[in-house]
Amino acid sequence: MPSPLLSGDTLVECFLHNAKAAPDAVAVFPGSEERLTGAELAESSLSCALGLMEHGVGPGAVVGLLVPTDARFLSLFFGVQRAGAACSVLPVPTGFGNEQGTARRLARILRVAGIRHLVLGAAFEDLGSLLTEQVPGLVLIDPAVSAPGSGLRLPAVDPADLSVVQFTSGSTSDPKGVLLTQSAMAAGVLACAVSGEFTPDDVFMQWVPTFHDMGLVGLFSHLLNGSDVHVFTPTAFLRRPAQLLKYFAEHRGTVITGPNFSYEQFVEATPPELVKELDLSAWRLAFNGAEPVSAETVERFTTHFAPAGLRDTVMYPVYGMAEATLGITFPKPGSPVRILPVDRGELAARGRAVPVARGSRGAKDVVALGGAVHGLEMRLVAENGRECDPGELGEVRIAGDAVTSGYFDNPEATAAAFDGRWFRTGDIGFTHDGDLFVTGRTKDMVIVRGQNYFPDDIEAVAREVPGVYRKRCVAFSDTEGDGREVVRVVVEAAPQQADDDLGAEIAARVVREMDFTDVRVHLVKPRWITRTTSGKWQRARTRERLAELADVTAADRTESEDTP
Repeated sequence: MPSPLLSGDTLVECFLHNAKAAPDAVAVFPGSEERLTGAELAESSLSCALGLMEHGVGPGAVVGLLVPTDARFLSLFFGVQRAGAACSVLPVPTGFGNEQGTARRLARILRVAGIRHLVLGAAFEDLGSLLTEQVPGLVLIDPAVSAPGSGLRLPAVDPADLSVVQFTSGSTSDPKGVLLTQSAMAAGVLACAVSGEFTPDDVFMQWVPTFHDMGLVGLFSHLLNGSDVHVFTPTAFLRRPAQLLKYFAEHRGTVITGPNFSYEQFVEATPPELVKELDLSAWRLAFNGAEPVSAETVERFTTHFAPAGLRDTVMYPVYGMAEATLGITFPKPGSPVRILPVDRGELAARGRAVPVARGSRGAKDVVALGGAVHGLEMRLVAENGRECDPGELGEVRIAGDAVTSGYFDNPEATAAAFDGRWFRTGDIGFTHDGDLFVTGRTKDMVIVRGQNYFPDDIEAVAREVPGVYRKRCVAFSDTEGDGREVVRVVVEAAPQQADDDLGAEIAARVVREMDFTDVRVHLVKPRWITRTTSGKWQRARTRERLAELADVTAADRTESEDTP
């Protein structure tokens, strides 16, 4: 394979090297019709860095970016880096919901990361006013910040300097900022480029937001490797997935990223007659990560788009997290997806992956996620601290230059996250024939009468019952008021199906398939269950909301009973 263009011990070095090696590579923003070459970005980021320095931004500072993902975003991000400071890309409000609540959530992040400089887009001026009230001393900076001068005025950037404070997608009431140094970011983008076999000839398209690690690092691993990149907003994808796919085909796109649900969206949005009009033969990799990869989605996607020239090697299930900068395991590019059916009961109860015939009773299809990316070490560890044998469940632990050094100003969380030099991911899985298979997270395991169950196994049974809205449901263990352990299944019901019969049918199927009896089904309206920004179901938040709903219902009932 060709060597990647990426080169440098720091993210800034990678950026400057790319500007010289690929000055004509272009970043395209179809929503605003902006185009920015590598040479132009080098120039605009310099003037931006000098302008930021006049506002007091420099080494040791963390700058918040609350701006749309457009050409100016790139100038600002690399301007902050060249000024010697670190960036924290903040989640851009969608324009819906409670602005006071958004301000409170963002203020928590600003305080945790010690952010005193916030670059604020014009559309968020009202939000900025609320934030300055809640974070005393906060300096708001216009995105057009700029100053003349030469690069000689810029500070030296060291590999150990902080580059990014990445807030994990689940960060809400207790946000944790992942620390990524200049060297970790450089190692992370290189790991993706090498393991994904990226080249300057790739044409990359993304819609994943840049406040998510897949969006930020996925973009940079192509942008800094000399590729042309086409960047859409998340809203553009959610509203018009078929249009994005048509654009991708017309521009001979080769790589795209997204969570599993996004590929379901592509399928649902493209009827067969439209598929036949597309030419997807240039598509090389469809990165599928950030949430569990469904074997059903993999096969459905590949079959659906085959008439458009899609090869069976395009779907590319991967595993990663912000704490690894991004990538942990990638498959070998150009290989078909590997689906392994294992005995669900053996896996959950005894922690052993026992292969079985596909489609047999109790079979669980799991998708291979490849091996450790370039420069990363990985091992699986059992509860007693012993390294796992192949086929044995354990926690995934990682080490390497791209791995975080911890959490911003949170020594307790940092200490809990490491076992010596090994970072505890909190994910559990097994290896088989050299591939990693991730089966869940330690904190999400459903435990009933001492027996372990994977929540996605329960959800897979429930979502197949007719009447479940877009197959949206979550499961978790809980206790009743009398102390009995139960499994709760929260299901979004299609409006015409929201009755007791649906709940009873779901409970019956779960009891029959999972072999336990204490099941409680709760029907909620469509789109009630929340996801993280990366697409993961928020089971803990669903539990909280369900409890809040029960409290409100109980209060209403009491008030009704007390009314004469």
